[in-house]
Amino acid sequence: MKRIPLPVVVALLLALSCTEPSYPKVGGIWQYASTLTFPSDFDLAPGQPYVCSYQGALTLTQSKNTFFGSYDSLSIACNSGGSSSGFSGTVINGSVTRGGAIGFYFDTPKWLAAGTLHGDSMGGIVTDSVSGLSGMEAATGSWSACLNRACR
Repeated sequence: MKRIPLPVVVALLLALSCTEPSYPKVGGIWQYASTLTFPSDFDLAPGQPYVCSYQGALTLTQSKNTFFGSYDSLSIACNSGGSSSGFSGTVINGSVTRGGAIGFYFDTPKWLAAGTLHGDSMGGIVTDSVSGLSGMEAATGSWSACLNRACR
């Protein structure tokens, strides 16, 4: 049996211990929910903001600190009484840091979700650029997503 010289063993062990830390897991199917409040020129009545809630599934594929994917079966319900379902599209330009900061867009850089990832749940703020009376304005709110389950 041939022996491996000690310096070679030490070099291999050092190389293995110096591997780059991994990024938090983002890949998988996430149950997504968000609520957006639109700018005041969208108000249903004075002091009554226009608010919509969104729910659906995100399917994400990760490569190191970036990810992409799709959203499916997205349903929308608004306090105006309107609702729709069956929307689908793409998740683009997703990124995650080793510390768990996360951000991605729906379809275009118009709809941004940014926040933090903690294990099998993530959430934060969401902003959608909408065309209002004053030009482009921001509808803002919060979002959450849980891996393979609805968030509690």
